[in-house]
Amino acid sequence: MFELFTRLLFDGASALAAGLTVYVVLSTMLNVAQRIYQRRRPHWLRQLQRPYKPLPAARARQSNVGRLILLGAATGLALKAAVTGGALVAIFLLVVGLALYVYLGRRTSSMAREQVTDAVGELIAAYYSAYLVIPTVFGALAEAVKTQTNPFLQDATQRALDAFGTGKTTEQVLEQLEHEIQNAYLSQFTFILRHTSESNQKEILNTLRDLGHRLEQRKRLKDRSRVALALVSGTVRFLQAANGAVMALAVLAPFWWDFYSSSISRQALLMMGGTIALLGSWYFENQLMQLRERVL
Repeated sequence: MFELFTRLLFDGASALAAGLTVYVVLSTMLNVAQRIYQRRRPHWLRQLQRPYKPLPAARARQSNVGRLILLGAATGLALKAAVTGGALVAIFLLVVGLALYVYLGRRTSSMAREQVTDAVGELIAAYYSAYLVIPTVFGALAEAVKTQTNPFLQDATQRALDAFGTGKTTEQVLEQLEHEIQNAYLSQFTFILRHTSESNQKEILNTLRDLGHRLEQRKRLKDRSRVALALVSGTVRFLQAANGAVMALAVLAPFWWDFYSSSISRQALLMMGGTIALLGSWYFENQLMQLRERVL
């Protein structure tokens, strides 16, 4: 009876894992096709619809303690599994640890971009106030950067000001700033700065005010969305923690580990269950991240 139950559980887990694997493969193929399409678009269209790119400075300065702890825990469990006769489970845990390490790094970069967008709004508001008194591009920018609290945007803006002081043109300086901090709202801000000499002060102030209002609306929407998504995000985090705890207990608890390590098929069963949990967690986390990016 127990063997029959185990067999049915294994078959069900295999079918579910196969379905999720097909979904992941199809999603990957779709992403590859989208990237090929993005690269084949005309240059002018790529400039109008330039995608977000990782922030090197943000990624370098973010704390890696949590990622390292997770990778260390996965490595420790893998060593324990390998020593006690679970070589397949050990390889599986190492692969999972490395995959989570990379994934969390990318998520950190995404959160850093969100913080930079908030900082761009503060910079534009400060520039608007400074431009009322100092109606020059880099004079107002030099005053606005003094109020900046985000270190990534502050350092990049200061380097742009220093480059202007060394004799670079306005176009070169603003292009440098956009290259370092690739952000859609910052690109709109630099677009306004490029055309300052072609417009009067009133037109520039009106344009800056409109951009500032859009950023304020975005911030209010972000605050409301955080409250609305808090329950879903908390549920996903709880399920992720529960999945990790179950996997750790399966390796550390003697009764469970004796059962799973006794044969290759039972190790495969444990790996199948872990894969299903990870794919399900990744799916919901990815959907939540896409929703946040669309809303925020």
